[in-house]
Amino acid sequence: MEGFLLVMQVIALSAVTVLCVYLVIILSRFRNFLTLLETNIKELTAKAIPVFSNLEFITDKIKNMSENIEGQIELIKNSVNSVKEITDNIVSFERRVQEQVEEPVLEFIGTVSAIIKGIRTFITRLRA
Repeated sequence: MEGFLLVMQVIALSAVTVLCVYLVIILSRFRNFLTLLETNIKELTAKAIPVFSNLEFITDKIKNMSENIEGQIELIKNSVNSVKEITDNIVSFERRVQEQVEEPVLEFIGTVSAIIKGIRTFITRLRA
């Protein structure tokens, strides 16, 4: 029985040794994988920094452009309001001129027309 236990111990120790060698190989591969992962992350970080810098630059440009557009829109609004005020002033001036000039002109035209009719009638009576 001692011989059997001795054989079992040798088999068990051999199995543990094989398991340890297998674990060393697996851990070595895992370390290589982690090294490769670290390298890839470093490369990704190195390539991402310029992209983020460009993205920040583009974002700043877009922000400036939108601010300029807002300024231009405000100028256009002010210009349109100015044109509207000028148009309103012209229309108001036209109304005032029309109110002040129209009646005297029509009265003058009526008077001239009456005088012409009177002269025509006078000439017609003289000829008859």
